[in-house]
Amino acid sequence: MTALIWMLTLLPQVLSAMNELPPPVNPTVIPSHFSHILKWQPGPGTPAGVHYHVAITTTKGTSWVPVAGCEHVQYPLVCNLTGAFYNPREFYFAQVITMQEGQASEPLIHPAFIPIKDTQLDLPVLTVTPCGRDLCVDLHPPMEHRREIYDTLSYKLKIKSNNADRAMFFKAIKSLGTQILEDLAPGRQYCVSVCITDSLESKESNYSQPVCVFTSSIYTADQWLSAVFCSLLMLGVVVVALLVFTGFICLKRRPLPLVLVSESY
Repeated sequence: MTALIWMLTLLPQVLSAMNELPPPVNPTVIPSHFSHILKWQPGPGTPAGVHYHVAITTTKGTSWVPVAGCEHVQYPLVCNLTGAFYNPREFYFAQVITMQEGQASEPLIHPAFIPIKDTQLDLPVLTVTPCGRDLCVDLHPPMEHRREIYDTLSYKLKIKSNNADRAMFFKAIKSLGTQILEDLAPGRQYCVSVCITDSLESKESNYSQPVCVFTSSIYTADQWLSAVFCSLLMLGVVVVALLVFTGFICLKRRPLPLVLVSESY
């Protein structure tokens, strides 16, 4: 009799436990080109017909905020968190809940994720062009819609040349844009490469492939043409002066022969 009473007492708890939905398992955030995709798998014993609800919060947040487009996920089990991770330096937490007909499982919480730290960043696009006797270095984001993020990063340029006095040097850059390399040797080849150096997150990438260009020579083509033109002009002036002096151009007035001179009486 006592055993029957215990069974009747525990039966509601057992039935309640059997009706609980299992939480999802194996959450993973996959970063790619600064896009962040959350994936997970159904928990063991998950019944058919369930859906999943995804929400995020931060270390400064006080509540869980549903992720737009991920309030009723069925298949595939993925959620794009890119738009929700609006601050690349913030700590984000994501939770996934199994739901069915008003029932909800215990939440599955993904560990803290920092977009700018936990993402493999592509290097900026590097172009190098001669600017007179200097070199102009331009940095652009690999994707234009990520310019705002790349503009918050710091970079370092590595400049190598065949100049024995200054074979290699570095230059720190605080953001994207144009940088001018000055005090370079004329007529030399310089190879420039770039890496990401984010001091706030202690993040430093490898250097990019170098871009090599030559600086302008001391005398440019325009300067040579000007020098040749001036030389020819001076030579022409000298030749004309000699012709005038010898009388080939402007004949000097000479006295007439005596037989042609008539005397007036």
